[in-house]
Amino acid sequence: MRKSIVLRCVLTCLFFLSSLSLLSIPAGAEQAAAANGRNPIVLVHGIGGAGFNFASIERALINEGYSRSDLYAIDFLDKSGNNITNSRQLSSYIDDVLRKTGASQVDIIAHSMGGANTLYYINNLGGGKNIGKVITLGSPNRLVARSAPTGIAYTSIYSTSDLIVNNALSPLNGANNIRIFGVTHIGLLIDRGVQSHIMNALK
Repeated sequence: MRKSIVLRCVLTCLFFLSSLSLLSIPAGAEQAAAANGRNPIVLVHGIGGAGFNFASIERALINEGYSRSDLYAIDFLDKSGNNITNSRQLSSYIDDVLRKTGASQVDIIAHSMGGANTLYYINNLGGGKNIGKVITLGSPNRLVARSAPTGIAYTSIYSTSDLIVNNALSPLNGANNIRIFGVTHIGLLIDRGVQSHIMNALK
């Protein structure tokens, strides 16, 4: 049984990595993304991740009418998921995105520990004023808080098939908590059903 689970995880990761070469889209450009009436989107990866992890989600967003200049994917220097160091880098990054685009707020899509880093930034570094919507994917949000920050449209998407982050850590009081089935932790980044939930949450 254990070998079967490991094999499925490995196959999922291989499929994910192979998809990157087909779906990779540059995230961000120094243009006024706010001109189309939408907030620019900041993509926040998890432990050991990178901005290119969101390639499939970027493609889905572009298919929904977002431009490449709407999308900004951070690459944390600290890959350990540390809330303190990553929230500081995220704060500087979001300030830079707002300056480049002229927007007053960004929306955030965060995977795994990137969601906890985002929540820490909001709750401890005064980031709430800079954010309109937050969508987390398989994030251990409750490592930081039990409730979603007020004034922000918060959505937490998590899967019962996630063997990395305990489901009990993802829901937040006051958030739109969406529990799905059959999608692995990495699969949350490429699943079309998840992408549909993301698009609905951004409306």
